Amino acid sequence: MRAKVVTIINLMEELAPSSIALSGDRVGLQLGNPEAEVNKILVALDPDQAAVEEAENIGAEMLVTHPPLFYNQFSSIDESTPAGALVARSIRSGLNIFSAHTNYDITPWGVSYHLAQALDLLHGEVRVLEETGREQMMKLVVFIPAGYEDQVRNAIAEAGAAQIGDYSHSTFQIPGTGTFMPGEGTSPFLGNRGNLEKVDEMRMETIMPASKRSRVVEALVEAHPYEEVAYDLYPLALEGKRIGLGLNIALSQAISKERLLNICRERLHSESLRYWAAGKNEFKRIALCGGSGGSLVEKAARQRADVLISGDFRYHDLRHAQALGLALIDAGHDATEWPGIVYLQEYLSKQLKTKCYNTEVCLTTSVAEGWSG
Repeated sequence: MRAKVVTIINLMEELAPSSIALSGDRVGLQLGNPEAEVNKILVALDPDQAAVEEAENIGAEMLVTHPPLFYNQFSSIDESTPAGALVARSIRSGLNIFSAHTNYDITPWGVSYHLAQALDLLHGEVRVLEETGREQMMKLVVFIPAGYEDQVRNAIAEAGAAQIGDYSHSTFQIPGTGTFMPGEGTSPFLGNRGNLEKVDEMRMETIMPASKRSRVVEALVEAHPYEEVAYDLYPLALEGKRIGLGLNIALSQAISKERLLNICRERLHSESLRYWAAGKNEFKRIALCGGSGGSLVEKAARQRADVLISGDFRYHDLRHAQALGLALIDAGHDATEWPGIVYLQEYLSKQLKTKCYNTEVCLTTSVAEGWSG
């Protein structure tokens, strides 16, 4: 069974909801038909000519990228311009293009998280560098026949529910009596058709991010023994996890300047790494942001970061950092976003396989050319 474009959109919404994107950002389906079937997907960093050509060469019907195709507003599709020619070529190829941009930067498991993971820095206190909001939370209530609570709890916890801080499988349950009368055409787990049944049941309550709703409900129905599952979903005023741009990590043990620079070079394959050490030989509080992090220089300094790792630092960003005593490591825009792109391919591939789709998800082999010395 092949997935449809809308299936991929729903999976991406679970990972990086479009609702959390920065105002004015053009995220989501850029070109295409939500109902089109997809045999092969190409995941790439940019929706550029190289990515479109590679998608055509491998027979991919869908291209998933980080920056959007329509980053700037179009007044016409003029094929004499590079942008217009790219859009026209994509349409002729029947290529569906989807982009998750600032929503993938902001989501807790987004670009900066995977950058920190690639650099092996996730072993300290982690906080958002620039908060843009909070995860929307929901309460799930489900009624389970006594004795089946654990299998349901484990399933919904695995799908992303029942997490409070660092505590997983967090639920509350109370006993009660459930009633139902199986009708014609039913295959009841308990009882007989036409008879009113009274069953010892447990009411189980928990919370979950609203973005995990589809996955949690699917896991719930799969694990629940009843043919028809009774459950309720409620929106909550409770604020969820902080979300935003970049991370600030207080390491449990300081890392030397040379070791951090070498890690950035080796793990990000950065060809044009630049740095200013601010006279420091080691760093204990490290701020980072995949992509362009110049706007976060003051935020990082105010949060007492020793160094900010990102890309695209300008002359004035450097001068600002120098005035604030903040070290900078510029590992490149694409290099600092690449770990997040690798994860996108892994995520989509795993989710589609779990749902029994035979749609193949490929990672681009095309690497954009950068600056030369």
